[in-house]
Amino acid sequence: MTHATRRVARRLGRFGMTTRLMTVYTLSLMVIIGLIVWQSDRVITQRLTSALNTDLVDEAQEYTGAAAGRPPGQTLAAFSQGYLQSHVTSHKLLLILGLRPSPSGPEVPALANRRSSLMTAVPQVAAWVRRPPPVTELITVPFRGASYRVGATPLLVGDRRIGTFVAAANLATLNPDRNEQLALAILEGMGALLAAVGAGYLLLRRVLRTINNVTEAAEAARAGDLAQRLPYRGPHDEVGRLAHTVDDMLGQLDAAFSSQRRLLADVSHQLRTPITIARGHLELLARQGTGPGDQETIVLVLDELTQLSLMTERLLFLGRALEPDFLLEEAVHLPTLLGELFEAAQVMAKRSWSLTGVPKASVRGDAAKLRGAILNLLDNAVRATGEEDSISVGAWIEAGEVVIEVADTGRGIAEDEQPVLFDRFRRSSTSTYGGSGLGLAIVKAVAEAHGGRVSLESRVGEGSRFRLTLPATRLLVEPASPPLAAALP
Repeated sequence: MTHATRRVARRLGRFGMTTRLMTVYTLSLMVIIGLIVWQSDRVITQRLTSALNTDLVDEAQEYTGAAAGRPPGQTLAAFSQGYLQSHVTSHKLLLILGLRPSPSGPEVPALANRRSSLMTAVPQVAAWVRRPPPVTELITVPFRGASYRVGATPLLVGDRRIGTFVAAANLATLNPDRNEQLALAILEGMGALLAAVGAGYLLLRRVLRTINNVTEAAEAARAGDLAQRLPYRGPHDEVGRLAHTVDDMLGQLDAAFSSQRRLLADVSHQLRTPITIARGHLELLARQGTGPGDQETIVLVLDELTQLSLMTERLLFLGRALEPDFLLEEAVHLPTLLGELFEAAQVMAKRSWSLTGVPKASVRGDAAKLRGAILNLLDNAVRATGEEDSISVGAWIEAGEVVIEVADTGRGIAEDEQPVLFDRFRRSSTSTYGGSGLGLAIVKAVAEAHGGRVSLESRVGEGSRFRLTLPATRLLVEPASPPLAAALP
């Protein structure tokens, strides 16, 4: 996967996360606002119903006041008939009167205004007309396919109930006011939802952008680029503290690694000069001729200087492994690489050599550093074996990863030493040869620089298997057929 492809994938993943979070956030707000609107509808309905109840009771009080001021000599029944026919009400109220002016007098038929006479057939209304209730009663009854709110108020003369004033209203008349107020509540809720979603999106985008910058800086640091910083210019809140903390951490890491690289470079440089001078003088002495003992000493010192020079070069190599431009990447053909290494290995020592499982594939990497790492493994294998032992070199592709293995049947390595064997200046206790203790550290550095890893399987007395694994992203060409194993003499 190229750098551009990875960047696009990260942006798509970030967009997906923003979408998911915003979807959950928006749905939660919609549920909350929906509950608020539902509760508002209940409150609006209760308030309008309460106001209607008040109107129904007020109609009875208005009728009572008008009846008390009727002209002298006019009967209550005659007044009531004219009142009901001429009285204008709100909500198109249905008005019904049931009168019994005197206990011994005849019962006056139920009086009603326009469109109200049919309601006298409602059982509860008919009961009130015949027998006034002791106090005002308010109920909801079905009438002609609709729901009506009905109020019945007793008409009193002193303590005697002389009739019932019934006022009724179709609850559907409340719908215009209810719908208007409900629509206003919904509009306010939608406005609040849009404002909350917009503010949430801006806040979430700011937070996720900072988190993405932190992630990219961490990825760059893992790749060896410690100079990258977060472009944060916001307030010093929790997000700002995170950004500044990461910047400070990257700065400290950059300073520490730069100091380490400079130290390794300075040490390597300072060691080169005296080694070169001492070596030159010893070689001069060897050419000019000396005694038998001196010649032996010169050879020993030259050998030690060679080892010291090699250690210096390896330290410098490990120091450069920390730099971003450590690898010079190209397409490395595995059969060619392993074939050349196999041919070179056979002149290192007399062993039973074999080349197995070479896949027809190429990888993206630094050919020189991969060759050097595998040669280090081969050199270790030679030093851990005798002439009767065998050493094999092979490679295969497993789960998309490229695995390169160097195996031997030598002395093996104790299990408790294996976890730290790839650290610098570490040597196995079963080793009978010298060395700088940097060879396996270089193998590990090369593997990790390629995004891979190195592992070891070994038992004392049974040999060792070193595996250098490169990630699937390094594979350039998949094998067209299963790897062909080839055992060479």
